[in-house]
Amino acid sequence: MLAQSEEKIIHDLKHRLAKAAGNRLQSVIVYGSRVWGKPDSESDLDVAVIVRDCSPQLQEDLLEAAYQVMWDHDFTPIISLTIVDSKNFAACLEKGFSFYRKVAQEGIAL
Repeated sequence: MLAQSEEKIIHDLKHRLAKAAGNRLQSVIVYGSRVWGKPDSESDLDVAVIVRDCSPQLQEDLLEAAYQVMWDHDFTPIISLTIVDSKNFAACLEKGFSFYRKVAQEGIAL
């Protein structure tokens, strides 16, 4: 379960990601130890960003958005962003890849 301070960071992150991606943003999913209740003091905040028509420039813009959120919150926690094109995400789910399945089934969609 996420701490209240993390909810503020996630809200800020989602806002900045939406601004960076515009209508290409399909979903933002938080997953990992902070969501699944097993974090320690070194745990990062794992976030999957699913976008349509991913490009190198879009990836750079999304990574910059995450960096700015970390900067604003003194890099606590570190945000680990995984950016995936929506077609690739769907194909990996269909093939049964465990990482994608776990993110889709057990992550928190924002």
